[in-house]
Amino acid sequence: MRCCRYLCIVLLLAVLLVAAGGLVSGSPEEAQQKVTELEQVLKQLEDNVKKREKRIKELNAEMEAAKKRLQEAEEALAAAEEALTEKNLVFGERVRSAYMKGGLSYLEVILAADDFGDLISRIVYLSRILKRDAVIMAGLREEYAAWQEKRTALQTEKKNLEEMQYRMEAERKNLLAEKEQVNKLLAAAKQELEEELKKVPQAERAPVYGIVIDNHAAARPQHGLAQASVVYEYEVEGRITRYLALYADFPAKVGPVRSARLHNIQLGQENKICFVHAGGSYDNIDVLAKIDMKSVNALTSNSKAFYRDAKRKAPHNLYVNLKQLNLMSPSETVTLRPAYLDREGQKAPSFSITYSNTYKVSFTYVEKEGYYLRYINGKQHKDADGTAITARNIIVQYVPFYNDSRGRPTADLIGEGPIDYYCQGQKFRGAWRKESASSPTRFYYQDGREIERVYGQTWIQLVRK
Repeated sequence: MRCCRYLCIVLLLAVLLVAAGGLVSGSPEEAQQKVTELEQVLKQLEDNVKKREKRIKELNAEMEAAKKRLQEAEEALAAAEEALTEKNLVFGERVRSAYMKGGLSYLEVILAADDFGDLISRIVYLSRILKRDAVIMAGLREEYAAWQEKRTALQTEKKNLEEMQYRMEAERKNLLAEKEQVNKLLAAAKQELEEELKKVPQAERAPVYGIVIDNHAAARPQHGLAQASVVYEYEVEGRITRYLALYADFPAKVGPVRSARLHNIQLGQENKICFVHAGGSYDNIDVLAKIDMKSVNALTSNSKAFYRDAKRKAPHNLYVNLKQLNLMSPSETVTLRPAYLDREGQKAPSFSITYSNTYKVSFTYVEKEGYYLRYINGKQHKDADGTAITARNIIVQYVPFYNDSRGRPTADLIGEGPIDYYCQGQKFRGAWRKESASSPTRFYYQDGREIERVYGQTWIQLVRK
C-alpha cells in the first residue's frame, strides 16, 4: 500500500510539473529530472525497508532457534553437573572406606602385614584397587571434560544470542530511520504537489463535502458559493430554489445551511460526499439514517463549526466553518480536466432559465476569461465577500417533478432525459442517465459520447421538463 501511495504521488507530481511547464525555477526537463531522482530515492528506500523487514523476520526465527538451543544446553549442563557431583560423592565415599581403613594410610596397610606372603597379597590387592580407581577417575575426568565442553557451548550460545539481539536492534533502528525518511520525502512531495496543484487549474480534487445552501432572498448574498467545485440548483416549495454545493476546498464560512430534501440527498449519495444539512422532515431524516452516506445535522451537532450570524434573521443565518468541521480530509483523487472542448456547438453567448414569475437565472459568457457570469433577476450574482459567481460549465438538466406525501415538489432524478450543455460560449444538446439513487448521473452529447467538461466551476440547473 505504501509503495502504491508514493508512486501515485510521484507520478501525479510528474504529470503536473510537466503539464505546468515545470517548477517555477526550472524547465520541464529539470522538473522531470527532479521527479525521476525522487522516485529513485523512494524506490531504494522502499527496497531497503522490505529487505530489513525480511531480515528482521529471519533474525526472529534464528533467535527463537537460539533460545531453544540455549535452553537445551542449560538443561544438558545441569544434568551433567548433577551426575558429575553425584559420582564425585560416591567416589569420595569409596576412597574414605577403602583406603583410609578408619584413618590408616596405604603405607600403614602394607606395614601391618604379618609376613612376606601377607605383604604380597596386600600389595596385589592395593594394586587392583588402584587400577580400578584409575579407571573410575579417568571416567570422571572425561565426564568433567564433557561438562566443560557443554559449559563452553552454553557460553557460546549466550554470546551468539546477544549478538543476534544487537543485530536485531540495529535492524529495527535502521528500519525506523528509513521509514521516517520515506514519510518525510512523501510529505515533502505531497506538499510540493499541493503547491503545484494550485498553479494548475486543470487539476481538480474530488469534492468531499456537500452543503445544502439557502437561496431565499433573505439569504443572499450567500457565503462560499464562489469556492464550490460543483453547484446544483433545484426547486423546493413556493417555487423558490436551493443549492447543493460540493466542496473540495474548505472555506471558513459557508451558508446559510438549510434542510435535507430527497433529491439533494440523492445528489449527495452519487457524489460520495459528507452531506451537511440543517434538519429536515422525519421521512428524509429516516432516509439519511438508512443509506450509506456520511452526514451531519447542523441543528443537532455539538460542533463549534456551526454558528449563527447575528446580523441575519433565522432561519437564514446558520453557517458552517469547513476548516473546523474536521469530518473529512482533502481528497487524494485528482482529475486533470481539459482546458478546451474538442467539438463545436451552437453559438450561445447568453441564456436564461425561468423557475417562476419572480425568479429567473441567466448567464453571460465572458470570452476573454472563458467563463460565464451568473445573474439572478438581472442582477449579477456575487458571493458575500464581493466575489463574482462564475461558471465554466453549465448543464441544464430537464427532470420530471412530482409532489411527495407532504405536497413538496420533488425532482425525479432516476431515469433519463434531455440536457442543454453550455461551455465556452456554445450550446450542445444531449441527454442524462441515472440508474439508481446512489449511481452517478452521466451526461452525453447527442451522438452518445459522454461529455468531458472543462476545468472550473460547474453549475447543474435542475429544471422541470
